Formats: sequence, structure tokens, C-alpha cells
Amino acid sequence: MGPFLMRILALGLVAGAALAQGVQAWLERGERLLSEGAYAEAVAAFEEVLRQDYGQFQAHLGLGVALVRLGRLEEARFAFDQMTRVFPDRYEGHFNLGQVYLRMGEAGKAAEAFAKAAAIAPREEAYLAWSGALLQEGKAREAAAVLERGLSPERSPAYRLALAQALYAAGEREAAVPHLYAALNREPGRAEAWDLLARVLAEVGLADRARREVERGLEAVQDPKGKALLLLRKGTLVEDPEPLWREALALDPDLWQAAYLLGRRRLEAGDLKEGLRWLQEAYAKGQDPEVALALAAAYLKAKDYANAYRYAKEAGPAGAFLQAQAAQGLGRRQEALKLLEGIASPQALALRGSLLLEEGQGEEAVAALQAAYEATRDPQVGVNLGAALVLVKRFGQAELVLREVLAKDPSSAAAWYNLGLALRGLGRQAEADRALRQAAALGSREARALLGR
Repeated sequence: MGPFLMRILALGLVAGAALAQGVQAWLERGERLLSEGAYAEAVAAFEEVLRQDYGQFQAHLGLGVALVRLGRLEEARFAFDQMTRVFPDRYEGHFNLGQVYLRMGEAGKAAEAFAKAAAIAPREEAYLAWSGALLQEGKAREAAAVLERGLSPERSPAYRLALAQALYAAGEREAAVPHLYAALNREPGRAEAWDLLARVLAEVGLADRARREVERGLEAVQDPKGKALLLLRKGTLVEDPEPLWREALALDPDLWQAAYLLGRRRLEAGDLKEGLRWLQEAYAKGQDPEVALALAAAYLKAKDYANAYRYAKEAGPAGAFLQAQAAQGLGRRQEALKLLEGIASPQALALRGSLLLEEGQGEEAVAALQAAYEATRDPQVGVNLGAALVLVKRFGQAELVLREVLAKDPSSAAAWYNLGLALRGLGRQAEADRALRQAAALGSREARALLGR
């Protein structure tokens, strides 16, 4: 019995050695293929290792990396998830799983994975990745808290800057300042830190100090793109910013923000053509929704409704109101009404009401215009509300609204005309005729037609 058992054990040891030798060969093959960029072949090699021995750490890691580089993210997620199950106390699995979740757009799950990685090994990269995932979720205060938890004297200037940025995003501007100075004391060439420092100082009312710090930054920063960023900031702190923004663009032609600000500046000066030129340049460089909104508004002002519609659409949900205005200008009232659904601003309600009035939907128009008028007391909204009230035969209410409008703007032909209609509806013909004559004198064709002129 004894020798038989020994023989079985010996055979087992020989088989185990052969298995280990085979696993090692496949593992070396996978790592070589991974280093050569043959990712699909590396996947096959690492899968063969795991088929023979699922406890091979390097095979799990290599498989996940190869799948990421192939863009096969769901498979990579599974690979790193398995790694965290087989090796729950190893940092690499949790950290790489978080990276995959970020690429998949699942910031919440990424944050959970990075938190586990940081608990295992409190490395700087783990805290930075964890806070970055929280920022993607819009959780700036939580992101700052994570970085504060991981703060230690040896943390890099990049870490200090990230903490300052998170605090700023959380609305804690003054708390960001010590971290910005700590970063700049160790690395004075870091332009992003100078930029944020100047921004904070300006926002708390220290514009002169902000300008001085930007100038210090311009002396310390050598990188052209960094200098361009600081020139962009300096432009916001001086009376004549355009030369600075032009200089910034010369240093960094990709700095779309400078072109955007130049465009806004030209529009404010009444130069629509030049403003549009700069905004177009900014949008070509950055495709930013804020620039698209500015372009849509400028094209609306120019009555170029097709371009206004295009850029408002490209701005996403924020452009829905401008897109509706452009659709109205293009004569597409039903589309404009659809775009306005769910937008409750007074301006949107006023536009919705005017569109419904044009469609002859009196009661719906009254509801929208009443809310808009109560919020703004805008005379033009009041005129439309008066017209809608006349349409639904609420002549007494129409008179009250229109007389209020005329008290503010007695030159409104439309208000006098609709008042005339309201007074006719109330049977006060002499007063109605006087109102209509006033409307006709102010240029109302409709009033002239009613009076037979």
C-alpha cells in the first residue's frame, strides 16, 4: 500500500512540474506578444494560462490589459472583475477595473473600484482617479474630501492642484488658495495653478492682486501653451483685453477660448460680422456647446434662421429655446412648440404663448402668456396676452392688461388695436373707434382696414 501511494504521489509531482512548465511557457509567450502589440494573440495566450491555472496573477493582469488595448471593454471589465475576486487584496485589479469603468462611462462604479484600490494601497494615482470619477458624477465636494483624506506632505504639485480644482468646483474658492500656493512653491512653471489662483483672487474681489499673480506666472512659465492660458486670464483683468487674447492665440492656435472671447467682445461692440468670424473660428477649434449657443444667438440677431437652428441644435439641451426661436423664424411653428415642451422660463412661456396665438389656440395661449406676463411685465408679452384674451372673448381682462401696457408704452400700435377690439366686444363702440384711430395713426394696417380707410 505504501509504495503504491508513493508512486501515485510521484506521478502527481511529475505531472505538476510539467503543468507548471507549460503554464510558464504560455505566460512568457503572452507577455512577449503583449509587449509587441499583438494583443489578440496575447489574449489567447493568457486565456490558455488561466485555463490551466486560474490562480496566475500575471495572466489575469495581462489579459485585462490586452483586452483594453483591443477596445473590448466589456471583456476587460470581466477580466479585471475576476482578478479582484481571485486576488481581493491586490491593488492592481481594483485600480484597473476602475479605469475600465471610466472608459465605459460608468463613473459611479469606477469610483467604487478606485476607493477599494486606495484602501489597499494609498497611492497618489488611486486618490486622483477616485476624485476624478466623482467629479465626472458632479460630486465635487466628495471629490475634494477624497483628496483631503489622501493628502500628505509628499504629495506632488499635481495632487495639490487637483485638490484646489475640486475645492473650487465645490464652491470653496478660498480653501483652494493654500493648495495652489503649495503647488506653485514647488513647481512655479505650472500654468494651470497660476490661472486658477488668479481666477479665485478676482472672484473674491482682489483683481489687482490677481493681475500681479498672473504677471508672476507669465515670468515663471516657459511653455507657450501655458503662457497663452495666462494671457487669456490676464485679458479678463484689464480694460483692453483684445491684444492679449490675440497674442494668446498666436502662442496657442488651438486655444478656442481666446477666439470665443474675441467673438463675444466684437458682438458687444456691435460688430456682428467680425463677431461671427471669431465665433466660427472658436467653434472650429473646440466644438464647445457654449460657443454653439453664442453662434445661435448671433445668427438669430442676424435673422439667419437656418444657421441659428443648426448651432442651437449642436448646443444640445441648452440650445432648445434658441432652436425653437429659429424654428419659428423658419415658419415651423409646430416644431417650435415641440422644442419648448418642458421649458418653464418666462421667455419660453412667452414664445410658446405667441406661437399658440398664431395657431389660434386661445386658451392654451392665455395660460402660457399669463404666466410669462406675471413674471416679466414685458409690454410685448402683455400685447400678446391681450390679443389672446380677445380671441377667447375675455374682453374685460383684455382691457385691463392692454391699458397697463399702454401706460408703459403709449406708442404701441398693436396694444391700441387690440384694445379697440376688446372695447368693441364690450359694446363700447365710441371708445373702440378712438382706440382704433390711435392704432391707425401709429401705423396699424389692421386698424385702418376696420375703420374703412
